Amino acid sequence: MEYEAKVNQSAERKRGFWLSAFLIIMFVVNPLTAFSYFMHPGAIIEVYPNATVGILYLLGLMSLCNVVLAVLIWNWRKIGVYGFYGVVALAFVINLYLGLGVIGSLTGLIGAVIVFFTTSKRWEYFA
Repeated sequence: MEYEAKVNQSAERKRGFWLSAFLIIMFVVNPLTAFSYFMHPGAIIEVYPNATVGILYLLGLMSLCNVVLAVLIWNWRKIGVYGFYGVVALAFVINLYLGLGVIGSLTGLIGAVIVFFTTSKRWEYFA
């Protein structure tokens, strides 16, 4: 009987096209981004001289963390949403340090805005 309740509960939840699309993009792009940070830090340092290998490894770990957070959001966990906001905030600060400027750094907040608008109407589904 408990299994039936879980099946019915998940059947009622509709993730929506935009949230699903965004999460799928996160599943694909973040591992590739992490790979580039870990495998080619020298090329990135040439473009952003303020970057260090340590910062790039941190960004790579943040990209991998985003994959885990996307899985949590996919599974209707609030901690995934809150964690994603935290990673985006940290990335904003790092982008400012790297010299992207305010406008360049603000573009990194687009993901948080997408998550906010795609989860706010479904917030009651999140545990």
